[in-house]
Amino acid sequence: MSVSQHFQRTHASAASVNGTSLRSAARPSGRTAFTLVEIIACVLLFAVGMMGVVGVVVYGLKSARSAQAEASAWSTGLSVLHDPLPLGVVSEPTTGILSPWTWSKSGSTWIAYDGTAQTPWMYTGWAIDLGSDVLVPDMRNPIVNNPAVFPVAGNPITGCARGWLNGYYVERREQSRNSDRIGQNTRIVEIRVDVYWASYAAADGRPLASVIDRQVRQGNL
Repeated sequence: MSVSQHFQRTHASAASVNGTSLRSAARPSGRTAFTLVEIIACVLLFAVGMMGVVGVVVYGLKSARSAQAEASAWSTGLSVLHDPLPLGVVSEPTTGILSPWTWSKSGSTWIAYDGTAQTPWMYTGWAIDLGSDVLVPDMRNPIVNNPAVFPVAGNPITGCARGWLNGYYVERREQSRNSDRIGQNTRIVEIRVDVYWASYAAADGRPLASVIDRQVRQGNL
């Protein structure tokens, strides 16, 4: 083989290799955009993630609401359990200074005033020597079971109290039977306090907290 033939063959091989490499470089090595299926999958994953975040937030709010009920509704019920005339306060609109409720008594009924048209608290006591076998006819819950105990207009029956306290609607009932009498002016009474959200519907309201206790009463209430 002559020198010129060898040079031609080497040149042809190099051109062939260069052509191949140029053609290979001209073809794309990968995709440059997402397909429609991939886009839909990403959107669905994002939506599922956002739903999960919303669910966690809703659960947290529900837990916080339950914690509030545990912390304040029970303490409100316990305070009213031992005192049918709780300490309520009103805020002066101009100064913001807190002042206690103003109490008045008509017969055996105590009524609290806070400077508005709404009566925040009402309580009707009863004499310890009252001969009725059951002072409160129905201790069941909720209010719709015995609307006569807490009439919409008028005072609660003897031994009962109702009103708004600490942002809750509260009902307090006392019950005693002849068999609970210890002496002429001493008897055992059963007390029940139900605490509701202030905006609850009477038709289907369930109390946040219910407290029941038995105490000894002596003298006239």
